[in-house]
Amino acid sequence: MRMRFPLKKSSSTFITLIITISLTNVHEVDGDKKTKPEATTTETPKKIHCCARQQKVIDVGHGISGDLIKIDAGYCKSFCPRHLFDDPGDASRPAVQKCMPNMLCRPRTARLERISTIQGVRTIEVVETCDCSSAYACRRDPYTIALHTGTPYQVEIDIGICIGACRKYSCKPSRNATISVRGPNGDEIYPIIDRCSCAGNCHRMDHMETVLDFSGIEIRESMNIADARPIVKQINVGKCVGTCSTNNTETCIIHDKKNPTNCLAGLFTDSQNCTPAKFKVIEYRTRRGIKREIIQITQCACV
Repeated sequence: MRMRFPLKKSSSTFITLIITISLTNVHEVDGDKKTKPEATTTETPKKIHCCARQQKVIDVGHGISGDLIKIDAGYCKSFCPRHLFDDPGDASRPAVQKCMPNMLCRPRTARLERISTIQGVRTIEVVETCDCSSAYACRRDPYTIALHTGTPYQVEIDIGICIGACRKYSCKPSRNATISVRGPNGDEIYPIIDRCSCAGNCHRMDHMETVLDFSGIEIRESMNIADARPIVKQINVGKCVGTCSTNNTETCIIHDKKNPTNCLAGLFTDSQNCTPAKFKVIEYRTRRGIKREIIQITQCACV
């Protein structure tokens, strides 16, 4: 802002005094302190992650011409591609999913591709779409597989997938089941995941056995066996699945009598197997009155 103050030095001469005042960085004064303008607070937006299918080319085998057959099996990755187009035939399956930071990127749908090679027909699992899943608790999530695509036997089944966090160990299948599907060569059996839980590499999985128990029935000579109604028992006998470390381990054969912690003779093995460690015996009787036993696995370990 410019201000002009005319000063009369003489009757004929005027000198104009020009005073320039800069208004830059002018603050209101309150006593001896300068008041600063209030800062505006803005909320930081939550960061969004992408979940998209990525290319993964694998070698399947050789064709009749001798050329190597390759196929894109695909995999899921938390990555935001610049150029990726959605499937125009299915709007419910976008190519890129938006995930929150606490979610996992995992396969949602896939197909079993049958590739004919000179070594025979190979079945390859090809990931088609990916999805975001919460990583808080170990659970079973849907995982759809398309079978016999492009044929009259095309069908989709939910084989399931184990996903989620565990305080200890990792999320693994704890019970499996099977499903029957009609194919070109008759009925085909496919394993599916029925339940998931937190378990180590070597763990116990549910496995059911069904028996007819005649223990509570008194068998007499004049009695018709067909009239006897036994108890149907479903017993979870279990089975041990998983892998163990391949490090050299020592199994002590002879311990020192004075100091049992001191091993006098041991057997070293290069690998360990996931085998039953604890058992429980369940008794029942057949229709002939014969006593039978079923061994139930209660705990597995690497031995």
